[in-house]
Amino acid sequence: MQVDVSPRRLDAVPGVPVPVTVTITNTGDLIAGFVLRVLGADPTWVELPDDELSLFPEETRTVLAQITVPPGITAGERRISVQVRELTPPEASSIDEVVLRVPEAPLTTLRVDPLTATSGRSARFSLLVENSGNTPLSGSLLGQDPERRVKFRFDPPALDLAPGEHGVVDVRASARQTLFGAPVLRVLTVGVGTPGPATPAAPPAAPADPADPAADAADAARLKVPGRRRKTKLPPPAIPEDVPVTHATFVQKALMTRGPLSLLGLLLAVTVFAVVITLALSRLVGQSAADRNLALEVAAARDSAASGAGSGTGVGGTVSLLTSGAPVAGVAVAVYAAGDTADPVATTATDDTGVWKVGELPVGDYKITYRGAGFTQLWYPQALDASNADTVTLGAGEVKLGLDVALGGVPASIAGRVVGDDVSTATLTLRTPVGTAGAAPTSGDSATTAEQGAQVMSVPIGADGTFQLSNVPSPSIYDLVVTKPGYATSTQRIDIGAGEERTGVEIALRKGDGVISGTLSSAGGPLGGATVTATSGTSSVTTMSLTEGDVGAFTLRGLTTPGSYTVVASLDGYASQTMTLSLAEGQRLVGVGMTLGKASGAIGGTVTLRDGSAAEGVVVTITDGTQTIQTATSSEGKQAKPGRWTATGLSLPGTYTVTFSRADLSSQTLSVVLDSAGNLVSGGSSASGVDATMEPATAVLEGTVTQKLSSGATTAAGEVTVTLSSGTDTYSVVSASVPAALAGHYRFESVPPGTYTLSTSRTGITPTSTIVELAAGDERDYPLQLAASASVSGTVVRPGGEPVPAGWVVELYRSGDYPRTPYLTTTTGAGGTFSFADVDAPQAYVVQVRRSAAAAPAGSRTVQVSTSQAVTTTITTTAGQSSRPLATTAGTP
Repeated sequence: MQVDVSPRRLDAVPGVPVPVTVTITNTGDLIAGFVLRVLGADPTWVELPDDELSLFPEETRTVLAQITVPPGITAGERRISVQVRELTPPEASSIDEVVLRVPEAPLTTLRVDPLTATSGRSARFSLLVENSGNTPLSGSLLGQDPERRVKFRFDPPALDLAPGEHGVVDVRASARQTLFGAPVLRVLTVGVGTPGPATPAAPPAAPADPADPAADAADAARLKVPGRRRKTKLPPPAIPEDVPVTHATFVQKALMTRGPLSLLGLLLAVTVFAVVITLALSRLVGQSAADRNLALEVAAARDSAASGAGSGTGVGGTVSLLTSGAPVAGVAVAVYAAGDTADPVATTATDDTGVWKVGELPVGDYKITYRGAGFTQLWYPQALDASNADTVTLGAGEVKLGLDVALGGVPASIAGRVVGDDVSTATLTLRTPVGTAGAAPTSGDSATTAEQGAQVMSVPIGADGTFQLSNVPSPSIYDLVVTKPGYATSTQRIDIGAGEERTGVEIALRKGDGVISGTLSSAGGPLGGATVTATSGTSSVTTMSLTEGDVGAFTLRGLTTPGSYTVVASLDGYASQTMTLSLAEGQRLVGVGMTLGKASGAIGGTVTLRDGSAAEGVVVTITDGTQTIQTATSSEGKQAKPGRWTATGLSLPGTYTVTFSRADLSSQTLSVVLDSAGNLVSGGSSASGVDATMEPATAVLEGTVTQKLSSGATTAAGEVTVTLSSGTDTYSVVSASVPAALAGHYRFESVPPGTYTLSTSRTGITPTSTIVELAAGDERDYPLQLAASASVSGTVVRPGGEPVPAGWVVELYRSGDYPRTPYLTTTTGAGGTFSFADVDAPQAYVVQVRRSAAAAPAGSRTVQVSTSQAVTTTITTTAGQSSRPLATTAGTP
């Protein structure tokens, strides 16, 4: 059997069929049957007009397989194998690998909400970024407005999204407000990508007279920086044209409009006292007034603390966040006499590190309370009112430090929606992130993560997808985790401020994108109607093997990835078969073979090459003489263990012969024994593994062809025919001429072991040959050197022997072409010399000279050049201008 697959490497655009030609030749003496399969590809990708065929001896038939990669598949290389198996003796098998390259098709979708925002100094927008392409999206968030007046702040500042993922970015645009006038319309452009170079601003105009002190003083006064000139600021980098962008509008209001300003001027005199009284009475309640009063208390407390910092008697400690342990600055600390908690005896505030201290306290008993904007008031150590607070007793000259407390913010709330095809019965869990307490969210907040922190609260999701989380401890960073059996886990990180009411949060529930497919069979053939179930934790997917068409084939779709699955196949009258398979992110595992039997065992292992790399696409044949099972080592690009193979359905107990084969590797055979419990008794490399290391079955011969020049130096020789022959097999290549770095290089691959004659041939050069012995696995570097090429040189003289001057035309004709077409042309140099290098040989030539290109011939000579011969001759000009060649004999050096 001889099989040829073409092409071996092709571009597969999703949705567009690509042809793969499989040519099969029956090299046997009998009619043979063959079956063709494509391994490593989903069966729905492959269209085969005829997967089984019979061939007469020496008959050849070509099968055209159409492979269509589905839309949405990730870009990159995928390896599949074309297997041709002979159904009749000797039951040979051939596996040829084909590489499918899915081109990159990046696509980014941006949506901003709201499209228009009216505000003062700054406005906030939400930007939804979705990676709709088949390649990862990684880039910084960019913002720009035509006037370069707006500053942008993005949270997070950059995104890393896998294909199909999306992220939500908080965008804040701010610009200096005008004092009066109508609102300013600012068109904002935001995108994701790499920023372009900044465009330098126009340089400031030079002063009229650089030496004029008055002009310098005026400039300095105008800039409000005495003695210094205005500095030129470069605008932010421009957004490149190829970056995906979207637009929003920021309607910026002036600080004061003209109408209210005029009205204020008219009523200011008569309403000043009323305004003061109204402000004093209307802001006695409300959280905002409490925060401002508290800020005044903090400022006063810090002044008081500063004045008493030198006392030797007092109390002190730290204030930190209850949720993360981070220090809290600006918290008001009040010290009360234990018997009177109405008026404090001293106040202070925490510094930037959360530390506070009160000195110069009299001897006595005290109670301490802590208040901060957005936090619940707390009495030391963890009481909500003064009656439950601990009493701190100070003796003479005593200082008690370490009065530390942890404040919890006013509870926050989170509301939003889970989107997806079917979000009902999903669960939303609020968790603390692993290892990120108190830290700012990272750029991968929207990515799914296997690590999860402590659970804070959990709510079920209804059919409409909405959710509401109340009484959320704040401020803190959390992970919102959405789970549902059979679906991929979605995680989104969120940073909640103290008492914040966060709304509009959107999380996508993604279906599982993993696939496991293969064939279910028994010792007697394929099995249809069997139940195949893949289980991973609470997720379970079930299907049935086909009963018509491709009998026994099954496909499990919608599997959550990454994950490890237990696949169970069962059918009445057969023992269930179980295997464990691991799926990487988005992996489609195909070509899985499962065999059911009354009592069956399984063996597996790993096949490697001698360099330790995985041997993919190796055919593994297991037989006990009556039962034969065939599989292949994994060649999937994202397979967790490439080179791994597994065979099931083995009768127990039994002695089996395991054969490893691949066209380019030397076959290897092992004998293994399984006991009645399916344990590997002998022949394995471990308790359950049969591993093999395979050697190449062919050799590689390469080298560089060089040529010796007449000057004695050598140079790389391109366009030289190099032939490798064993008498029965002949291989021929031409040495490279480009690129320059590979000039003269030749290479023979997949050469069977044996003794070969390596020869070179090139016009005008004596052929060379040598004997080379190649063994399996050899990678031989064999340089070749050619002899110097043939040449013709000489001198042109006058009848008296005097050399002609330089510039005479010398023409070299092949004898058969004379006098019509010259083979080469040159001119004489000083002393009448001329030379023709690298001429064809053996060959008879006519050398003819002229005074000029338009003049009549002035003399000629016939020379005979042998292979690699350097011929030297002298041509004597004639008195006449006859064109008939002179009968002379060529000289040799």
